Amino acid sequence: MRNRVNCRGRTTRGGGAALAAALVALGSAAAATPARADEAKPTSAEAPGDLAPEPSFGLDPATPQIAALPGGTTPAYGQRSLSEDEWRFDFHGLITAPLNMGINTRTNQNEVIGPGQTNLVLHAPPVVPDDLETFQHTGVTPTTYAQLNFSEGNSVVSANVSIVARQANVSESFLEPADQLGITDVYLNFLPPVPDKRMRLQVLAGAFTTRYGSPGEYDQGRYGTPIIAQINGVGELGTLRYALAPDWVLMAEEGIHGQTNKANVSITPDVWNDFADPATGSTFVAHAHLGINYARRLTVGAHFIRAFSLDDRVGPNLPDGRINIFAGDVRLGLGRYGSFYAAYAYTSALQARVLSRVISVLNTQGGPGLMQEYLGPNGGGTGTLNTAGFQYDLSLGKLVSYPTPFSGDGPDIVLSLFGLYTHVTSTDTGFFDNVNRDAMGNLVPLGPWNGANKLKVGAEGTYSLLSWLAASLRFDYVDPFTSVSDFAFSEISPRIIFHSDWQSTDQIVLQYTHWFYGSLTPVRTGEPPMYSFSTVPDSDMISISASMWW
Repeated sequence: MRNRVNCRGRTTRGGGAALAAALVALGSAAAATPARADEAKPTSAEAPGDLAPEPSFGLDPATPQIAALPGGTTPAYGQRSLSEDEWRFDFHGLITAPLNMGINTRTNQNEVIGPGQTNLVLHAPPVVPDDLETFQHTGVTPTTYAQLNFSEGNSVVSANVSIVARQANVSESFLEPADQLGITDVYLNFLPPVPDKRMRLQVLAGAFTTRYGSPGEYDQGRYGTPIIAQINGVGELGTLRYALAPDWVLMAEEGIHGQTNKANVSITPDVWNDFADPATGSTFVAHAHLGINYARRLTVGAHFIRAFSLDDRVGPNLPDGRINIFAGDVRLGLGRYGSFYAAYAYTSALQARVLSRVISVLNTQGGPGLMQEYLGPNGGGTGTLNTAGFQYDLSLGKLVSYPTPFSGDGPDIVLSLFGLYTHVTSTDTGFFDNVNRDAMGNLVPLGPWNGANKLKVGAEGTYSLLSWLAASLRFDYVDPFTSVSDFAFSEISPRIIFHSDWQSTDQIVLQYTHWFYGSLTPVRTGEPPMYSFSTVPDSDMISISASMWW
């Protein structure tokens, strides 16, 4: 509970009153009195003799620099609502800060060792196939991430703000503004009271991220990739839950989102603006979802998402584009037998080149990202993706302690199996690797965009030995073009995890990863990142990372 501070002084009679009034007036002229958030000022009718509000010549410096809100009444900024109930402030967040060191040799990269040079080379960040926007991404390489969530409100409405960064300035050799995301989400969360106690209505309004197809029970899963889609924009999201019976809950959801700016033709794509693309138009996303839950153990959902752009400013020769997504998913809470999630998504893209980053499919950024990674650069962004993924998690501690409840407050082994598959059809008849040559020097392109099959599977086990110590081992196999085995690779990552208690929300992780590459495994390099078939990736990595969440 916040400390309540009285921000008014009562006037007195006689000469003291005149002197006090003079001092108040002089003080107001010198600087506007700041409004306090903890106490609303009563009107003079409520408290005769009080100065409410205090007179001033200008606005408080903290007053927002905006016009009056719709309705013609500007709120008393900084003052608590007169109709408030159980007002509270919440602060949550997550931070992860890793040091990653990629290990390679000059001879492995076909380089000549020069005077004063060692054969050993170290790279930070590591040169490995683990970019977030690619199918190769497994999430094994930890990355810097900080998210701070703030909310203020009551049981009916709350204001929410998120601040996010993907880099820490102190550890950068040069400033990357695009990684300092800043204020990311700004929205109101409404939980209006409804007359039927079997019904619950929730409405989000503002700018926020919505993700569908997250395999993890409480996160985005081992790959950090929503299988269905992610929507980034400003708009509204309405969710209705209705209890059909004590164990059955019907769920319905709808939303519409858009963007608040657009890169014009005078903007030069560069690092500082995250390579803004003037050829993408204003994009909107409409979506609807229907599902049912049984006893909080089984959830089945059906999803439809449509992203479209009808913007004449992208250029006279670029057609309107759209992406339709039809998907279904199931989540099973199996009690002592763990939890299981599976999803299938059919993504149909038509001239998606003009769609902006409001829509993200498999972590790609809009239509251009979908073309670069899946549909190919020469088909205009027309094609389909059939995607299926799963994740299964099991705690042996819960399994063997049944029927005694187990909440992770003792030794445990947690096992996970996970995978993702995508089949692509595309109007681009070209190839992913169009520079490959055989032993005779003849051009032999590899990896056709149309008909490509992509597969990755993995397993992870973590053994919590002591209240402060755990050991983990993870293995991944990734095949971005199953028709070309030379593109495939695998990786193995043993880890040692330190934390302050069995159920603490902090950890320091020491990790070693070794990659087993095919002869043509590509990595993305440069700015903007592009696939390179001549770069020899790092075969090993040593990492130490610190994380905490609250």
